[in-house]
Formats: sequence, structure tokens, C-alpha cells
Amino acid sequence: MTNFDRFPEELREYYFGLFGEEAEIIMEKLLEPVEKYYIRVNTLKVSREKLVEELKREGLRPRRSPHIEEGIYFEREGPNFPDDYNPKLPRVIVNKFAAESVYQGANLYAPGVLKADKGIKEGDEVQIRDPRGLLVGIGVASMNYKDMAVKKRGLAVKITKPKFSLPSLSELKSYEKGYFYAQSLPSMVVTHVLEPSEEDLIVDMAAAPGGKTSHIAQLLQNRGEIIAMDKSKNRLKKMEEELRRLGVKNVKLIHMDSRKLPELGIKADKILLDAPCTALGIRPKLWESRTPRDIEATSRYQRHFINAAIKSLRRGGVLVYSTCTLSYEENEGNVLYMLKKGLKLEEQKIFIGSPGIGIKGVQRFYPHKHMTQGFFIARLRKVE
Repeated sequence: MTNFDRFPEELREYYFGLFGEEAEIIMEKLLEPVEKYYIRVNTLKVSREKLVEELKREGLRPRRSPHIEEGIYFEREGPNFPDDYNPKLPRVIVNKFAAESVYQGANLYAPGVLKADKGIKEGDEVQIRDPRGLLVGIGVASMNYKDMAVKKRGLAVKITKPKFSLPSLSELKSYEKGYFYAQSLPSMVVTHVLEPSEEDLIVDMAAAPGGKTSHIAQLLQNRGEIIAMDKSKNRLKKMEEELRRLGVKNVKLIHMDSRKLPELGIKADKILLDAPCTALGIRPKLWESRTPRDIEATSRYQRHFINAAIKSLRRGGVLVYSTCTLSYEENEGNVLYMLKKGLKLEEQKIFIGSPGIGIKGVQRFYPHKHMTQGFFIARLRKVE
């Protein structure tokens, strides 16, 4: 299997039609983790300088972002072995989610195991492969093959040699103390583009797991009012725990499909719509299954959220629309839809990405140009 075979033929054709010759390097980069792994300093609890020093004491090599004052990043290491590296070790086959985690340095836990070669016992060196046979890491078994197949929790394999190496942060003391939140650079830019003020009534329409919501609260220093919505009760519960870890106190959580936002009868000053999308910009992806048909269907689905946002925004209010996808229809296409609905594009406070496709004023992040996820941001004001 070649790298390009990890993308459906229709999607490859779509990318070449949209990006021309750059499509090849875009697809290559999408298969790898980001080169710079970002976290956001939680300035509700700590300064960037203090966190940098603490992370150094914990054995890491943090670097300060030149773009975002509260941004810190770590350099990716790898690839640590070639794609055709094929050691004669017993195999553990894992699901796509687990494979993508191991691929960038995480240990393998039992729920991610699909099957394991017979005879594997605790202490054996094993190779980890995704369901399509791609080697993602080498490690030492912490369970025998039978336990890997039946246990629903626990460490299955301690990874000693992942394809790529990124820092493991969730076990750090600074994480437990709520000093930071793992968040991509474009996601941090979104909140600055919103320009929240404590006088604003702010709505985050698709809030869980809480990265952008907590960032808004941080910029407001826990003042003002933020309404955060999500249709998943489980995701909201986890978000509540995350906000507690971060010390966020000015957020009202609402369990609701945000397409029904107008039913609340509010007129928001600012709305953040990080829209459900095809996630074509997420890195790494060991393979992609979505096609242009999914893009079309998702762009139509997003317009239900857009319509709800426009109805719930006061005249003169601001809507920031963002996605983690690369398609035209979900991004510029929907911006054109919003312009027809009486919104007007505005300049963005921080612009470190690339211009949009056929539209000035929107911001795109590309994996090959900005060493980030693929991402899109637009800021619009309701004028009619």
C-alpha cells in the first residue's frame, strides 16, 4: 500500500482539483503527527514562565510560541523507523484510534486491542499494527495474549519505540494541577479572533470537550457569562470535570442540540461555532475513509447550525466560524452562504495562516505550510 492509497480515489481527485500539485504534500503531511505539539498555558493558575520552568524540571523541552502569548509547544521526534521496517516479532493488532495514539508515542491499553498473536506473554517484545497492517510501534507486553483480548482496562503494551515521539503530558503533576490544556495553535487563534469581552453574552455552540470554552474563560479572567452547549450528556460531564481541573467558573453548561439554540430565546453578542465537520485536517490519520459525498452532506448539515447561530445573534453581534477540515464546501462555501444571509466578513485580530480560496479575510491553516492541523477560521458580523 502506498501513502496515497490511504485516501479514497475520489478524495484524492478532489484534493488535486482543489489544491493542484500541492495536494501530494498535503496528503503526505496529513499522515504524520504535527511537527509542533502545542499546549495552552492556563493563566488562571500559572504564568507561562513558571510553567516552562516546571515542565523543564519534569524532563521536557518546552518552547515558547512566537504567535500566542499563552502558547507552548514541543518538537516532534521521528520517524523512528521506515515504513517497510518489519521486525519478526509477534503482532498485536489494534483499532484505528489506538493505532493513531501509539503512532505518536502513547502506550497501548487493553480496550484498543483487536487481536494478539497466540503465545504472547508478559515481558515479550511485540509489534503494534493497525487493522490494515501498518506498523505503528514496538513495545513490551504488559499482559499475555488472552488478557489483551478480554480485558476492558489496563496497560496492554508499554511502547518503547513509536513511529513518532510526542511528549506524554496527562501524567504530569503540572497537568493534575490544571496548569495547561493540550490545544492546537489554530484552535487557540480562534478564541483570540472572537475577541471576547466580559460585557458580552457569549455562546459556544459545540463546546465539548471544552478547549475553546475554557480559553474564552481564561481570556476573560473568569468574568462575564459564557453559555456552552453540547448534545452529548457524556461529553458535557467530562467537560465539567475538565473545567473544574482548569479552575473555570464563569461557564453555564447546557445539554442541548445547538441547532435548537433559538428555543432559548437569547440574543448573544458573540457566538463561537466550531462546526461539526469531516475532520479532514486532523493529523495524524493512518487512513481516510471520507469522500466528496461526505463533504457535501456535512456542509449541508452545518447550515442548520449556522441558521440557528444567525437567529440567536443580536444585530451587530459577531459569529466566529471554524472547522478542522480542508474542504471548500464546509469552509468558504458556507461563508458565502452566511454572506447571503446578512453577515459581513471582518478582519481577524491574529492572522498567521493563509488566505482563503477565492475569499479574502478568512484564514486557512495547511499541514505543509504551517506545520499544524488543517484548519479554517472566519469572523463575521450580523449587519442585517
